[in-house]
Amino acid sequence: MSGRRLLEVEDLNVSFATSRGSLQAVQGVSLTLDQGKTLGIVGESGSGKTVLSRAIMGLLPRASTTQTGSVRYDGTEILNAPNDQLRKLWSTHIAMIFQDPMTSLNPVQRIGNQITEPLRIHLKLSKDEAKETALSLLMQVGIPSPVERYDAYPFQLSGGMRQRVMIAIALACAPRLLMADEPTTGLDVTVQAQILDLLGKLQHDRDMAMVLVTHDLGVVATRTDEIIVMYAGNVVERAPTNVLFKSMAMPYTEALLQSMPRIADPSHTRLKAIEGRPPDLLHPPAGCPFAPRCPYVQSRCWEEKPPLVEAAPGHSYACWYPLTAAERPGPASSSEPSDSSSDGSSSSDGSDGTDGSAPSGRTGQSEPTETVQA
Repeated sequence: MSGRRLLEVEDLNVSFATSRGSLQAVQGVSLTLDQGKTLGIVGESGSGKTVLSRAIMGLLPRASTTQTGSVRYDGTEILNAPNDQLRKLWSTHIAMIFQDPMTSLNPVQRIGNQITEPLRIHLKLSKDEAKETALSLLMQVGIPSPVERYDAYPFQLSGGMRQRVMIAIALACAPRLLMADEPTTGLDVTVQAQILDLLGKLQHDRDMAMVLVTHDLGVVATRTDEIIVMYAGNVVERAPTNVLFKSMAMPYTEALLQSMPRIADPSHTRLKAIEGRPPDLLHPPAGCPFAPRCPYVQSRCWEEKPPLVEAAPGHSYACWYPLTAAERPGPASSSEPSDSSSDGSSSSDGSDGTDGSAPSGRTGQSEPTETVQA
């Protein structure tokens, strides 16, 4: 049944009412996901990844949240749906693995009770049937001595085992769509690989669709079919995974890739951080939200927000001067972007095209394909 459209999100906007005003956490996001496929959502902390996934699930507090747009699961509109309707979808159709299992698991409930609860509520299993299913799930996710762990409390398990328990709970009722929100956060590299391999195997066995939310491009490089890059609540690039790494267009995507450590680098090589901070979403900038941190910023970037345009089938980006352009500006070389933002001028000098044009030649910058192959 792979290929059936399960999830459709169109022009989704999410804002929170705060004492300082309305915070625009997600702005005009659209995406689709078919059964059996994996979509990666990548971005820094605060880029809107978790808010987007929780909005899709219907888990955001309604009292202080405004949500507009459309979220359709298997053709049915679920954005702002009544809780009774959403409860029929949770666990059995859509499930979620939350970021931190230590805070997501109930510290005063035994592991077994937390796994069997959705089984008894949604699938109406008896106590013995639910326990048998829970033990089978613990074995499937690689928990050693499942009978002993069934009666354990969360604090008695390691971080990796707690995350495996979270996966068991999410998969208990055989959902068709799995939202994995930073499923490897706080785990060492070896355990991360084990968890991701486990998710991949279970997804293949159950023909699930999966949304994998992470801040690490390396996590999604070999485990997704398509990637969405988010920044300041906006989708700034979207492409099939192989296309994104071969011909990325958005400077923010390039910056994320360059910030990753590389095995080929000598010991004690300093990581290349993305300078500056994301914008204040209470007062979003008029132009490109990445302009203050972009090394290729031009005057037009400060003044106009670039739309998300499709450069090739399936590959969209939001940038006035994409990396893939035949002619594009070189890195800014004068004042700090934050200093020039007050008057809307570019941080580059006139020879780099402050009139908004795109002079040829990006000096000192390798092509994205060369970066990936390094």
